[in-house]
Amino acid sequence: MKFEERLRQAGLKPELPFPVAEYERRIAAVRERMRARGLDLLIVSNTSNWTYLTGYDSTMPSCYGVGLLPLEGRPATHTAELEVPCVLYNSIVDDIAVYDTQNDTSTADQLADVLLERGYGDKTIGVEMGYSDTFAIGAYDTKSYMTLTGRMPKATFVDTTELVLDERVVKTPAELDYMRRAGKLTALGIEASFEATRAGATDNEIVAAGYAAMIAGGSELLSIDGMCMAGHRAGLGPHMPFKRTKLQDGDTIFLEYTGTFNRYNAPTQRAAVIGNPSPQVRRLADASLETLNLLIENIGPGRTGDDIAQVAKKGLQPVWDEIWWHEVYGYSVGLGMQPTWTESPTYIALGAERELRPGMTFHLPICIFTGGRHGVGFSETVTVTEDGCEVLTPGALRELVVR
Repeated sequence: MKFEERLRQAGLKPELPFPVAEYERRIAAVRERMRARGLDLLIVSNTSNWTYLTGYDSTMPSCYGVGLLPLEGRPATHTAELEVPCVLYNSIVDDIAVYDTQNDTSTADQLADVLLERGYGDKTIGVEMGYSDTFAIGAYDTKSYMTLTGRMPKATFVDTTELVLDERVVKTPAELDYMRRAGKLTALGIEASFEATRAGATDNEIVAAGYAAMIAGGSELLSIDGMCMAGHRAGLGPHMPFKRTKLQDGDTIFLEYTGTFNRYNAPTQRAAVIGNPSPQVRRLADASLETLNLLIENIGPGRTGDDIAQVAKKGLQPVWDEIWWHEVYGYSVGLGMQPTWTESPTYIALGAERELRPGMTFHLPICIFTGGRHGVGFSETVTVTEDGCEVLTPGALRELVVR
């Protein structure tokens, strides 16, 4: 008996973060977008999009699996047998086409077989061309796309990379509640890491304390490994991995974490220093905090990302000539899983003309670096409200911590 058959006989009842009616609402909204684009089928390869639509969850979101959302009828998935339990127990989907891992043909060839068998050989099919083109994920699987177009010459393929993402960008009250709960887990990690921060400690020890606190507090798998830049590595940018660096007097420590709750994220950045901060470290911290405060004061509905960035950039002027910084004042976050917590390419930045709407959610990462010895960062995760914004993270330790 196949594994799938055994699982179905076991009578598994899905464990879902939201009521089934909420997934049905989301699917209906996406189908309206499909209808407007003339699509018969949407192939969803962005795992977090499929999670948004169906509840799907897995410890291996990077493994092969695509969602198949027809304009009418039940959603389906094409995935490996190992993922069948995750589909049946963690989603509303029960129509599963199993990818044969022992077959030496490609995943795209087998997907083409599934689509042809289901009558899509001459239909219009929306395809997510990898992930949306943000700084966090730029990869695109050209080989799979070419295989599908070669196998299905009569079908029309349309780029729908951002179709579901555009639906996701405004959060429901339930989603915002999950982000608030994620924010509390983030704060647990930050606080525990700073408790472990002292001269002679290593960055590994600092991160271990934060991980333990978040997981013990209820966090699921982290969407990005916790970031800790300490000592000489702190001035080298926000993505420098922690690596057994021992702290000494005068070192700065920059943390960027998020806990997760039902796969929703709420990142926070914080900074500390060992011993009395130097005048430069104090200037960096003050400028970062001032910029973050300006963002929180100015984010609101109807304003564009450019509007807000024009005001917030004033906070960095006192240190502009001595820092490197990435020039993104905010980016969309929410539901996300490995390898990133970023969501749609919606920014608060100079030149960003998209208007903000209530329910949009942003991480505001004001991390700045000298390109050498020091780096600090402060951030919160916020949601746009009817008259401003609400900070979804607790705001704990929003100051330069001295250890």
